[in-house]
Amino acid sequence: MGSVGARELARLVRSTTPVVTAGLPLTLLLAVVAGAGRIVTALTVQYALDHGLLSPDRGATDVVAHAVLVGAAATVAAILASWWLNQRLYRRTEAALAELRTGGIARIHEIAPETFAGLSGADLVTRLTSDSEAVTTFVQNGGVLLLVNVTQMIIAGALVALYSWQLALPVLGLAALLFVGMRRLQMLVARRYAAVRTSVSALQSTVGEAVSGIGVIRSTGTEERTRLGLDRAVEATAAAQRRTLVPLHINTALGEVAISVMTVFVVVAGTRWSTAHTRWEPALHLSAGELVAMLLLVTFFVRPLQALVQNLGEIQNAVVGWRRALEIFATPSGVVDGADARELPAGPIGVELADVAAAYGTGPLVVEHLTVAISPGEHVAVVGETGSGKSTLAKLLTRQISASRGLVLLGGVPVGRVSEASFQRRVAIVPQDPFLFDATIAENIGVGVRGDSGVLGDSGVLDEIVSSLGLRPWLDTLPDGLDTRVGVRGERLSAGERQLVALARTALVDPDLLVLDEATSGVDPATDVRIQRALAVLTVGRTTVSIAHRMVTAEHADRVLVLDRGRLVQSGRHADLVAVPGRYAELHAAWVGHVEHTAAGAEPHETVSWQKESTP
Repeated sequence: MGSVGARELARLVRSTTPVVTAGLPLTLLLAVVAGAGRIVTALTVQYALDHGLLSPDRGATDVVAHAVLVGAAATVAAILASWWLNQRLYRRTEAALAELRTGGIARIHEIAPETFAGLSGADLVTRLTSDSEAVTTFVQNGGVLLLVNVTQMIIAGALVALYSWQLALPVLGLAALLFVGMRRLQMLVARRYAAVRTSVSALQSTVGEAVSGIGVIRSTGTEERTRLGLDRAVEATAAAQRRTLVPLHINTALGEVAISVMTVFVVVAGTRWSTAHTRWEPALHLSAGELVAMLLLVTFFVRPLQALVQNLGEIQNAVVGWRRALEIFATPSGVVDGADARELPAGPIGVELADVAAAYGTGPLVVEHLTVAISPGEHVAVVGETGSGKSTLAKLLTRQISASRGLVLLGGVPVGRVSEASFQRRVAIVPQDPFLFDATIAENIGVGVRGDSGVLGDSGVLDEIVSSLGLRPWLDTLPDGLDTRVGVRGERLSAGERQLVALARTALVDPDLLVLDEATSGVDPATDVRIQRALAVLTVGRTTVSIAHRMVTAEHADRVLVLDRGRLVQSGRHADLVAVPGRYAELHAAWVGHVEHTAAGAEPHETVSWQKESTP
């Protein structure tokens, strides 16, 4: 993910959540009123003492009454300003959280898939849920108090300096030293809180796997192993949190000591320098009211500073959470648009790969020196052992990874320069395990429609699609036909039935380049027949690249590409390749032997997949 510095963080806050900075002057004004309202109390006490209670003039009662009224009015104003500020911050943080999540999801959809290599889905979810909620929770629970306290501290510090710079200088100097020390500790705390957020993300991923994989865990009897893994994740999170306690406690202790020293200094020095019977030189000439006001102002200065020190952990946790959420926006977009974007030519799309090499992240090359030309409208099957680079080829054609070297052309256009709209409309992939949403079959098919075209409201279009693919008999066996809900990730359907929905979705897209990534693997015979019939219709009139798990797919293709260890070793028609010695003939013979062995009643553990054959 993209890293976020302080300046980049501020820029991203302004651009991604403008509601936070909108109306900032009014927010600051409310904070000033709320903070100043408290400080007025100190000034009214001084006035009441010097001009009322300790004054030889008559009318002291009126002076004190006026001072009390002014102080009460200021207190009421501070309360109202704090209430308004609290409402304002609450609404804006909730609006900012909504903007952050919707914008973050949209951004994730724009980022190139290869960017997320090695990053779990749970980490992305954590960034947009608990990490961002840490900010809103802090702002709503302590944000108003923090803003008011900082404002109050600034005003009180300025007034202390106006009353007596001699007393203010040591106090402010000690506060500056405390701030520097806090800043250094803050950097350490920031690093450790970042580790905490990472541990929390890993813990959520572990919990998610333990819940979503409950069927496998029970069937394999690995409950104890799963609990041990969960215990390790919990302990790692707890250890990361414990490591934040030492610098936080040191920070709190330093703050308490510094605040106590400030208060004692003002009381002792102010009293001895200002009272007539123990005056030091140079004299401060502070009246009794001014000295009392000075003590109150120091209290108004040190208490917010103390709160700031004590809340450093919550502040840093919120900052780290916000930073992790905004790192999504700092990651470059993979969307291809603008002046350099190009449209794909009309009709079936030709494919050309010229000396292509590719790797996943910083890992070794998984394909290299790959040079292939696929004619428009041609149906090509790609075969090879597991790890030979078949799925990598599919990902290169569908922009899920980028070539490390060489050129990938679709219709003569570099794949990285095809506009987003053209690519989504003209290129489609049917993965081995298609994703279905917790909705109806009709709604899942309608996912293939770009934008809001109203297709879901036109049952005739969907009926035409399912009828053309021969899926009507299957749909008639379901309780609600197209309106049957599929459950979370399509769990109510079999693997083959999910493939049928994915094929119907692809037919609705009507692409000119179709990539089938082992779309017929792992299905029962009856569903396999339906899939083969649907594919026979779907592949007509368009360029098709089939990542073949079974040789029957290769037998029906126009041409077969044989990959071995990331390189193209054979290319030709099935009949030609199977008739000559070579890698394809070996794979085909292994597959035929596997089929015959299984048909003879062999136990599953006795079979050997042709994909697992070792290279002689």
